[in-house]
Amino acid sequence: MSFAPIPASVRQRALDWYGDRGRDWVDALPATVAGLAAAWDARPAGDPFTGGTTAYVLPLDRADGTPAVLKVDLQDEENRSEPTALRAYDGDGAVRLLEYDPDSGAMLLERARPGTALLDHEFPGLREQHVARERFAIACDLFRRLWRTPVPAADYPEPPKAADLLKGWAEHFDAAAGRSTDVSNELALGVELCDALADADEIGIANRDNHLSNVVTAVREPWLLIDPKPVLAERAFDGGYFLFKQQLHGPLGGTELLHAVAEGLGADLERVRAWAMLTTVAQIADAGSAADREAYTGVLRAIERA
Repeated sequence: MSFAPIPASVRQRALDWYGDRGRDWVDALPATVAGLAAAWDARPAGDPFTGGTTAYVLPLDRADGTPAVLKVDLQDEENRSEPTALRAYDGDGAVRLLEYDPDSGAMLLERARPGTALLDHEFPGLREQHVARERFAIACDLFRRLWRTPVPAADYPEPPKAADLLKGWAEHFDAAAGRSTDVSNELALGVELCDALADADEIGIANRDNHLSNVVTAVREPWLLIDPKPVLAERAFDGGYFLFKQQLHGPLGGTELLHAVAEGLGADLERVRAWAMLTTVAQIADAGSAADREAYTGVLRAIERA
């Protein structure tokens, strides 16, 4: 099988973000892809998708005609347990995991068709504000369905625990406060939130990367989740990044957004607020410019006031 070249943006991010490990991954890709395609009896059905960050994603057709997608991640803490989550979902609201290679972490996935992202899906006849509400309702209903008790399985990595993330964030915020005195109050608030959220009494598979581009149209179900980044956490965790992202980009925000997300997830409103604020503080701590810190600080205040 001839190798379809890795998209330039994916290659560059792998090299920029991971250095030698990224170069090793890029260099090994042709042999990895050829070996897996042969093992799973599949042939390319188009060019690699270009929208990923550090994943090679190639549409394939299996010998029996099944349309599929080969996904080879440059693995890190966030994406390593994606197959674990997809196995647990078993196609209920998410693309099916068809095959998994523990050695490379690569997956053969159901190809969702037509695969239009919820963020781009049009709802003819609805005004902009109503379109936004419809998108939030669809997304939150799906996130609520997907939260479930984890089932350990051999060869599948355990997702990170929210308790460990909280500990790491608190340490990170303390260290960052010495370098970013202009947001020291925000970072101190982040430490307080880490402590306040450490008492969750219900743990399941949550997702740290919930957003409207990771929900796509399909035939088997109207909407399917792709690209989960699982964390063992409470239900309210699912609202953290999702609410931050929507508050940042609009069109809805404030009280309406907070209530819509909490009610849609079936989670405690104040804990959803706290996770969203904490997620925002994490963005502030890692912001690359004063302009970004200012924008994220505005998001933090809006969520706090909502």
